[in-house]
Amino acid sequence: MKTKIFKTAILSVAIGTMALTMGHDAFAQRGMGMGMGMGTGRPMQRMNNQNERPYMGQFIPNLSEEQQAKMDELRTKHLKEVTPLRNELNEKRARLQTLESAEKIDINAINKTIDEIAQLRANIMKKGAAHRAEVSSILTDDQRAVFNSRRGGRMGKRGMGNRGRMGNCPYMQ
Repeated sequence: MKTKIFKTAILSVAIGTMALTMGHDAFAQRGMGMGMGMGTGRPMQRMNNQNERPYMGQFIPNLSEEQQAKMDELRTKHLKEVTPLRNELNEKRARLQTLESAEKIDINAINKTIDEIAQLRANIMKKGAAHRAEVSSILTDDQRAVFNSRRGGRMGKRGMGNRGRMGNCPYMQ
């Protein structure tokens, strides 16, 4: 009698362990990838370092060492210019959220912050356009064709897997 109960208990534990092990995989799956869905999704798989964001030079064929060095230099210069602006933009967005969720709403302060956000975004976009023009100027015609074709998709930067910007929906920004 005790042997039968012992065997049943062991069998139950074994079945439970197998069920948990098999079910665990369902929760470990990634998102749809390529910046889609709620998962983390890798924008591109050809990155040198897993923690490094992709940059345009990684996707241009036949870059000379000189071109690559110049692109790295331009990228560093661009990041030094844009990072403080992005930080300020994030601070303004946080300030806007605070203003909008205050008990007493100050519409003038909200409008002023919105204008400041718009100005920062415009400055960042202008610096990005200037950076892309500089990069384009060091490329051959064939390389420029690849470079220009990649710009439209923004290399997977949008979508729920990366930053979650979804159109005009205020709840998804």
